[in-house]
Amino acid sequence: MIYQILNILMPVILASSIGYAYAKYKKISMDIPNKINLDIFIPILIFYAISEKLPSIKVLGYFSIGAVIVVLGSGLILYPFLKYLNVNIKAFLPTMMFNNSINLGLPLSLFAFGQEAMAMFIALSLVQVIGQFTIAVYMYGGNIKVLELFKNPVIIATIFGLCFNYFDLHLPTLFLPSVEIISQVAIPLILFSLGVRLSTVSFKNLKVGLIGAVLCPLSGLIMAFFAMTIFEYTPLQINLLILFSILPPAVLNAILAEKYNHDSSMVASVVAVGTLASIIYIPVVLYFLLQN
Repeated sequence: MIYQILNILMPVILASSIGYAYAKYKKISMDIPNKINLDIFIPILIFYAISEKLPSIKVLGYFSIGAVIVVLGSGLILYPFLKYLNVNIKAFLPTMMFNNSINLGLPLSLFAFGQEAMAMFIALSLVQVIGQFTIAVYMYGGNIKVLELFKNPVIIATIFGLCFNYFDLHLPTLFLPSVEIISQVAIPLILFSLGVRLSTVSFKNLKVGLIGAVLCPLSGLIMAFFAMTIFEYTPLQINLLILFSILPPAVLNAILAEKYNHDSSMVASVVAVGTLASIIYIPVVLYFLLQN
């Protein structure tokens, strides 16, 4: 079992470590590669996974609601508690609600449970992405632009993937190998970029970071179990929802806090400490999930 967990985690650790080490050795900007990944490779991966690897979109209905419960519920149960801590709630709370489902969740779901699982995990990630570009942006001090979501390549790819799956449409066989190869660029680039980003985050607010490292997975896990008492999920869906719920804060939180000048140093510390802590608890969670 330990060897199986190492097989799952090693690609994540190795690819992100290479990105981290390279960024420390040579100052680089991942802005353009990240934009290409978000505009091309990740949308193609999402479209391919949903249209070709997901048996039926019918399995995604209540499953997506589970993600909504985890994301919004985490904020609701933590809000009263945070009022007693000396933190900027509007800056801290999004880090507890919006996790690293794209950068870390997609690779882990793929390596742990396979391509079909990753296709299902996209339904959870989509909830998080929509929330981050609406609710989180508002909390950090920005303006919500709902219509802008429908210009997002990730959202567009998801819609097309769902339509292809629902109507049982498929790309011509001639194109499938090319689409599959292009889609395989996304995950390694995601992990490399994660390492590069982590090389720049700050640990100035270590105490708040440690608090966040505990509260983020704990609140998510509580809400995941709550969702499982409401809906009858399959064993695979349960595993994926639990994995989704315990992921560390999204790196995008630090980017948004910096963009809107909203306590970015504290947010970056929460992201950094939370990500480092996940190296400890994610293997433990995977150990129990793989027992089922």
